[in-house]
Amino acid sequence: MSSIPALALQGVTAGYMTPRGKFLVLDGVSFTVQNGEWISVVGPSGCGKTTLLRVCAGLLPPWSGTVQVFGSSPRGKTSYMPQGDSLLPWRTALGNILAALEVDGRPRPEAVSKARDCLAQFGLGGFEKSYPFELSGGMRQRVALLRAFLAQRELLLLDEPLGALDALTRAELQDWLFSVWQSLRKTVVLVTHDVEEALLLSDRVLVLSARPAKVIAEFSVSSPRPRVRTDPWIQGLREEIMRSLQKAKGYEKVF
Repeated sequence: MSSIPALALQGVTAGYMTPRGKFLVLDGVSFTVQNGEWISVVGPSGCGKTTLLRVCAGLLPPWSGTVQVFGSSPRGKTSYMPQGDSLLPWRTALGNILAALEVDGRPRPEAVSKARDCLAQFGLGGFEKSYPFELSGGMRQRVALLRAFLAQRELLLLDEPLGALDALTRAELQDWLFSVWQSLRKTVVLVTHDVEEALLLSDRVLVLSARPAKVIAEFSVSSPRPRVRTDPWIQGLREEIMRSLQKAKGYEKVF
């Protein structure tokens, strides 16, 4: 791994201006992500996880503190996938994936070859000419995730990419997402509400407090991948993270 972190936040505060004044969302957030790591971020609903990704992507300037991607400004250095697949409805599956490669200025023959190879490699062969409305929800997410992974950015910021899927499809896509990461080896920051998903995929899990958000806990996940959902250690660590989330929300009850 490079000695320069893929992502480094130091004392970041951020939020939005409202008619009533400043609305603080992030309050002194600090953490680093090393090149090639997979970090997941969990926290209470509405705590500021999406705002955090926007700051990391350079889309929302922090009010104070610093954000660096590989040692400098994050602008243009990340691939950010917001909630929902955000596919272009007038483009085919192949065309949507090519969009990321075109933005990066790759020669079209090279881009088409790379996109076709990945569609075939990751279970989308035969659907190159299908439009988004012709694809299932799971397939749409695969196309959107491949588009994010194939952009020439080493840092991927994923905001609940599997959140809208049913439980079975989500479980299948978790395995698929790991296979893509294992092949392409990008650095990933994943926001998720699913603690088990975070444990299956991540090197570390960060827990945010209620808004204004701070990092209140960090859990290392050292078990080798691929991981099995039924392993007792996953359930034990899940309970620890859930206790941290309960504290984050200010509840005394532990579940």
